[in-house]
Amino acid sequence: MRLLMMNLAALLVLANSACVTTAHTIDVDFVVYDERFYGFVERGTEVEILASELGWAEGPVWAASLNALLFSDVAANRVYRWDDSGGLGVFLSPSGHVPDDASLSWRGSNGLAIDAEGRLLLAQQSSRTLARMLAPLSDPAPDYEVLAAEYGGKSINSPNDLVVHQSGDIYFTDPPYGLAGFEQSPDIELDFFGVFRLTTKHDVSPVTKDLEKPNGIALSSDQSTLYVSNSEAGKEQIIAIQLDAEGNPGLSRVFFDRRDLISDGPGSTDGMTVHPSDYLFVSIPNGLGVLSPMGELLGEIPLGQVTNMALDANSSHLYITTPHRLLRIEIDDIR
Repeated sequence: MRLLMMNLAALLVLANSACVTTAHTIDVDFVVYDERFYGFVERGTEVEILASELGWAEGPVWAASLNALLFSDVAANRVYRWDDSGGLGVFLSPSGHVPDDASLSWRGSNGLAIDAEGRLLLAQQSSRTLARMLAPLSDPAPDYEVLAAEYGGKSINSPNDLVVHQSGDIYFTDPPYGLAGFEQSPDIELDFFGVFRLTTKHDVSPVTKDLEKPNGIALSSDQSTLYVSNSEAGKEQIIAIQLDAEGNPGLSRVFFDRRDLISDGPGSTDGMTVHPSDYLFVSIPNGLGVLSPMGELLGEIPLGQVTNMALDANSSHLYITTPHRLLRIEIDDIR
C-alpha cells in the first residue's frame, strides 16, 4: 500500500465518508502484448464497480465459508464484506488499532488471509502486529490474538500483506507504510524492511532483508515459490523465492521487472494473486497486469492505482481493490 498524491485533509474526509454500493460497469481498453491474455479476459469484457467512496481499500480475501469477499478499508479501520446477495456491509470494526483512537489515518488492517482452520488473519499495520481474529467468521468480533509483534526483541515495522503456506506457516511483508513518516518514523526499531516467516511453533525469522519496500505477497499453486513485490520508487519488481517442502526459503531471483512503467501512472508493484494455472494477476503502475508463469507480461488492464486483488472460490471472478473502489472482472478458467 503506497500513499500517492493524497493529503491528510482528503484522507480524513474519505475515512469518515459513507462508502457507496454501486452496480454499474466501466469500459476499459486492454493493452495486450500476447494473445494468451485473452485466455483469461475476453475481448470487450467490462469491469464492474461494486463499491465506491472507500477510504483506502486493501487486502481482499475470498471467504469460502461465507461465499463472500472480505477486504480492508485501512483509513476507516474496518473490514467490509461484499457478496452478490447482500452487497456491501461492515464485517469488522475496528479491524486494526484497538481502541479506535490512533492519530494515524492508516490505523486499520491491511492484508487479510484465512488459515486452514477458517480463521481470519490480519496484518494490523499501525498496531505493528500480525493478528488472528478469535471469533469465527460466522460471528465476527474485534477480539484478536497477536501472532507476531517482534523480531530479535525489537518491534516489527508495520505488517502489510500475508499468505499462508500449506504447512501452516505464515509469510508476511513488513514495510514502513503504517508508521507516521514511513521510513523516517522515529518509531522504527529494525534496520531493515523485511519479509518474515512465522512458523507454527511461533518462531519469527526473516526470509529476506534485501527489498527496500516489500509489499504484496503470494504463493505458487504448488507452494514451491514465494512471490514478493518491491514497491520502492524506481525499483518496482517482483521477486521469486524458492521454498522447499517444509517451506524453508532458498534462492531468490527477479521474476518481473517493469520499472519503466513508473511514468505511466499511479501505483506500483503492489498486491498480487496467483491463478491455479500459475499465471499471476499483479498490481503495476496505472493498473493490473497478467503475467505468465515465466514472468512475461501478457497484458494490462488500465485502472489507475490498484492496491490488491483476490480470486473467488471458482477462479471465475477477480476482485480488485483500488484506493477508493472495489471492482470485479469476469475471467475465464484456462486450467
